[in-house]
Amino acid sequence: MAATEKKYRVPKIVSADQGMPLWLRTVLLLLLLMVVVGVGMAWVTYRQGGNGIAQGFASLQSGGGDRVKALEQERNEWRRELAMVTQAAEVDKEALLAIRDQIKSIQDERLKMEEELTFLRGIVSTSSKKQVLRVQNFKLDSGLEERQYVYRFSVSQVINSGMVVKGRIELTIQGLQDGQAKALRLEHLSEEKISSHKMRFRYFQKVEGKLNLPDGFQPATITIDVKPSSAKLAPVSESYDWPPIS
Repeated sequence: MAATEKKYRVPKIVSADQGMPLWLRTVLLLLLLMVVVGVGMAWVTYRQGGNGIAQGFASLQSGGGDRVKALEQERNEWRRELAMVTQAAEVDKEALLAIRDQIKSIQDERLKMEEELTFLRGIVSTSSKKQVLRVQNFKLDSGLEERQYVYRFSVSQVINSGMVVKGRIELTIQGLQDGQAKALRLEHLSEEKISSHKMRFRYFQKVEGKLNLPDGFQPATITIDVKPSSAKLAPVSESYDWPPIS
């Protein structure tokens, strides 16, 4: 009976509010309120800042595009100026080359006139009474083929004689063949195998032809013999050292 009559204690429920002081709850509430307000302000600032960055980026894009266009225009202008300068330089170069060609042509013409003047002076000269025939303006140049040479010269008489000169003109080259002295006549050297040039003129006659030297022959001199058919004119012989041909 004692056991059944045992009393049980009912747990006492204690309110949490009763264990936390009022001032602490107030502080926690204020802190929570400050956190909420801070988060809200940060969000607003973030949104505003994002819009500003977007606007700044858009402004940069707009301004940058204008700058790019300005730089492209400046580059194109420089290209046009460079093209104009290059074209002007080409024109100046062509003009300079043309002037040089003109100067060379004038110099060549002057040299030709001087040679003709010297030739004409030789024709009208009466300083020599015995020798009325003359060999003038002898030249020797390389030909198109190996060991081929082109010769040119003139034969003239003084104007005072006034007679028609007839006869022949012979050429002979003296040199060495395999270490031995040898003379080659025109018929051995010319392509046409002619022995001499025919001569017929009143004042002067130009003579030219080609010589083909045999292998192993070393020329030393070339002799031109002018042999008129009239006994009134004395024959003429002129020898020239073989010039170095480049």
